[in-house]
Amino acid sequence: MVEKKSILFFSALLAFCFINNFALSAWNNNLKCKLCNDYIEGRYITFKNNAYHEKCYKDHIQLRCFHCKNTISGEYNIDNGKNYHKLCFRNFILQKCDVCFKPIDDLYIEDYYGNTYHNYHRSTMPTCESCNRLISSSITNGGIKINKKRNVCNLCRKHTVNDKSKVNTIYIDVRDELISLGISNIPEQIPIHLVESKGKLQKISEIFLPIGLQGYTKYEYQKIGKKKINENYTIYILSHLHEINFRAVLAHELLHVYLYKNDIHLKKSLVEGFCNLGSEHIYKSYAESKIARLRLDAMAKDDDPDYGKGYRIMSSELETNGWRKLLKKLEKY
Repeated sequence: MVEKKSILFFSALLAFCFINNFALSAWNNNLKCKLCNDYIEGRYITFKNNAYHEKCYKDHIQLRCFHCKNTISGEYNIDNGKNYHKLCFRNFILQKCDVCFKPIDDLYIEDYYGNTYHNYHRSTMPTCESCNRLISSSITNGGIKINKKRNVCNLCRKHTVNDKSKVNTIYIDVRDELISLGISNIPEQIPIHLVESKGKLQKISEIFLPIGLQGYTKYEYQKIGKKKINENYTIYILSHLHEINFRAVLAHELLHVYLYKNDIHLKKSLVEGFCNLGSEHIYKSYAESKIARLRLDAMAKDDDPDYGKGYRIMSSELETNGWRKLLKKLEKY
């Protein structure tokens, strides 16, 4: 979220007070100090129609900085009812940027993880494709670039999926999870290929999305009459995805396999929406993960007619019917 710091400052130029320098003696006017109640001789200060000895005014009446405790003259800031010298306020009170550590006094971003930084950093620094943090030494301890177009921070990097044995273990876990929901008839083994480039994944799938695909299921078969034979499935998923995202993408692709395997034909606008229920289920299983909550929020706000609107329609149906009933009446959608 982009927000703007509002800073209040005022002037303490003695607009309501002045030092009386007239030769006319204060004694002759029988002036008394409002603070100590003693008579005033010589120079004095008036403030809000009251007279004060200079020392009484400076020691007890004149504004003081809440930070350094010294008196204030000239412009000053007020924050939460407290007065500050402009420099004290800027250097010690204003929130500091988590990227450059300089005071934030204009547009700024507060991310999903509580990091706050100047808005202009977004145009000069990359964000992690997994967690959406700004990649910097202070926030993420740096990161890596993949194929010059993808960026992964070092916080997520240690959780990324790039190893074939790990892919196989995750496949078994996600498949078992879906089967427990009633999503059966998923093959025990499906080839899964990791792809580093979104461009390459786009060429394989021949599907274009503004933000790019993260996964794709290739379905091939032969036919004898109306009967399908030699059905083959191949799943392609981006490499270097955070494990939570990898599991969610895999669950999405396995629901494509479920539709193919059971010869279920949904309306085109609902196919991706239904498959996104697999991703939703995975993300909801990581209730404490901010990455999972970030993804669920993004899905809920996605304006894509299939991945967004279609998903929200199917999510509403799932909430109403539950998995078992939804799967039984799936052909009706």
